[in-house]
Amino acid sequence: MKFRFSLPSVLLLGVVASLAACKDDDKPATPDYTAQDDAVIQQYIKDKSLTGFRKDTLDVYIGVTQPGTGPNAKRGKVVKVLYTGTLLDGTVFDSNLTTLGFPFTIGLSGDRGVINGWNGAFTRLNKGAKATLLIPSAQAYGSSSSGKIPANSVLRFDVEVVDIK
Repeated sequence: MKFRFSLPSVLLLGVVASLAACKDDDKPATPDYTAQDDAVIQQYIKDKSLTGFRKDTLDVYIGVTQPGTGPNAKRGKVVKVLYTGTLLDGTVFDSNLTTLGFPFTIGLSGDRGVINGWNGAFTRLNKGAKATLLIPSAQAYGSSSSGKIPANSVLRFDVEVVDIK
């Protein structure tokens, strides 16, 4: 059996091979701060003598300071929450302490969507619960900055669940 190659088919094969070699793996990797964030959070808990924290499946540390009542919030439910968000150095970057609370739908992205750390953490809380959330950068704003929040920041939120509907 004889194979016949023409110049256009050889060029086409070269282009296809070149494109196959250019994978997404060739892009510079985004640094993974998971281990660093975990160490920072554990040191913060130790330095502040905080107790009662547990790490959830998204690596968010949740310290319930006052238990609530009823069922925990679930995906698709609207949660109203009072909160203060700070950097670990104590810088307040956001707060909503009105009696009505900040409403958001768990699992919703876009308008009224929240960071992944909130979507996960609030499924561990019920109405009336108060907690401190320590959220690693990957579950917050990651490598992006936002207002007073520098890129790759671990965030602290002191929260109270006002209502779940």
